[in-house]
Amino acid sequence: MGTNPEILEAQVGPLRARLSGSHEFVYLAGEVECDPAPGVSAIYPGPYLCYYQIPTTEQVADAHDLVLNFIEDEGPFDGIIGFSQGAALASSLMLQRAKNATSEPLFQLAIFLCASLPFDLDAPPVMVKKAPGGRLRFLDTDSSDSEEEKEIPQSSVGAQSIIQEFQAQGFNGPLEDGMHMLRRFHPGMQRPGPKLHMGVPTVNIVGNKDPYFQQGLWLAELGGLRGTVIVDHGGGHEVSRDANALRKMTRAVQETVEKVRFQC
Repeated sequence: MGTNPEILEAQVGPLRARLSGSHEFVYLAGEVECDPAPGVSAIYPGPYLCYYQIPTTEQVADAHDLVLNFIEDEGPFDGIIGFSQGAALASSLMLQRAKNATSEPLFQLAIFLCASLPFDLDAPPVMVKKAPGGRLRFLDTDSSDSEEEKEIPQSSVGAQSIIQEFQAQGFNGPLEDGMHMLRRFHPGMQRPGPKLHMGVPTVNIVGNKDPYFQQGLWLAELGGLRGTVIVDHGGGHEVSRDANALRKMTRAVQETVEKVRFQC
């Protein structure tokens, strides 16, 4: 959020340069203009873009359509790589697809960089209400109870993910009182029965100083039955340029690509 394809290309450049073999990278820009990500405007020119500003059903559904139309026009693609909101969007698409057991995965592998948890288009949204003193209240829209009875505790997974998003400045639009926000996919919130997963190998690159570090680890639990790799680059919300971290990231990506090639 708050970057553009040229910035992403520069961010993944050191990793891309270390990969062996021939790989074609195609970049897809978000269509929503927004404020630049912290520190970006001092280095890179705009426009600064995102796929959605607030995770409402309409905005996230539009982002899904953007990617699916791009795949139809320019694909198919063997894999997908996403950073931050791009990783959340990519994994959201893959998990929505996985709900239909007869559908083939959109990609053969996925690489998630500093991901936040993806949003679930089918789950009942959470209503966010402003309370005195700047406190936020969260109401369950999938309930006919009174407002007091359907309040979601701030300690709950759904409420905490929204609070963390505000703390990390992950929303780039105005919060309107009564706004309905989508719930996230979460490994601890799955319904009884077979567990939902993306069904393909994933490389999950996280940083233990990133506000989204824990969400990146949770996303790894929603990965594929055929192999999930986690690499901690030790930094913040960034694609690390540290030589040792780059070696670990490159090895994880290269081994996952080779695994997919061998199985094809």
